[in-house]
Amino acid sequence: MKIGQCRRDDKRFVVVVQEDGVFQIGSDHSNTLELIIQAGKCPLSEYITQLIGSGVVKKIADSEESFFEQEYSLCRPIDLPEAWAVGVTYRRQALEHDKDLRKKQGKTEDLYQFVYENDRAEVFFKGLSRTIVGSGETLWLRSDSALVMPEAELVLVIGNEGLPVGYTLGNDLTAWDIESECPLYLNQAKIWMGSGSIGPYIVPLENTNGPYSFDLRCVVHRKGEKVLDTSGSTSELKRSIEELCFFMNHSNTVATGTVLYTGTTCVIDHDFDLQVGDVVEISSPQVGILKNEINIHDKPLRNYPIREGV
Repeated sequence: MKIGQCRRDDKRFVVVVQEDGVFQIGSDHSNTLELIIQAGKCPLSEYITQLIGSGVVKKIADSEESFFEQEYSLCRPIDLPEAWAVGVTYRRQALEHDKDLRKKQGKTEDLYQFVYENDRAEVFFKGLSRTIVGSGETLWLRSDSALVMPEAELVLVIGNEGLPVGYTLGNDLTAWDIESECPLYLNQAKIWMGSGSIGPYIVPLENTNGPYSFDLRCVVHRKGEKVLDTSGSTSELKRSIEELCFFMNHSNTVATGTVLYTGTTCVIDHDFDLQVGDVVEISSPQVGILKNEINIHDKPLRNYPIREGV
């Protein structure tokens, strides 16, 4: 079972993709996945199955292929109230970050290895609904960064109890030149309009072999050529999913429907920068392909006064 949201004729619906067809949950019951998760008193797939059997859900296609032939288009799978992320959850990522800092800036302290080994997880805010787009929508580069990198991640969809009810894919764009300049610039390196994406579907956790069974792949196409192709497995995730959720919710209970990026397993060269017109595809056999084209924000004029001598 895969669950998503789609549009057709300016209307939006929750859709459920199964082997026996595609089903639409319309406004007669609920038209957002967030509300469905809030209403569910049992595992997500069981609750969806109950809805399909109750008659409030209608079948709209015999297969996913025929579904798209009817001019439905997928949009972001959930209207997330918040997005959070946990960084440095894979050893390869920690090693590559510290290696790049030593090479480019001569830093001798292994900051990222410290975070990787420390008891406290690195939890940071990734933004609100306006910062995260869906599959098929545009991702945006910061105009003050010359090195924005894609990060392919497993993303948790948080339920009523602060733990995941499903999984999706995510692209957590990172302005590495800003982050590596100073750790205090992390928010600017991570959060801006269109700085991340999720999708294309959400898979209920009980319909998978567990969070450590996902093989992820990140491919970037540029002017018809493949310029990046890297992969990884969530089996290498250092911390448990429960631990990641613990630190996210610590003194900070999040709303149902919040998403949590779990860190990138697809490590790439730290000199690779996304460019306008690139198409990024993040995929997993269980979830599908999260696809986004890249654009860049306009550079604002610095028309503010400069105070000197203070």
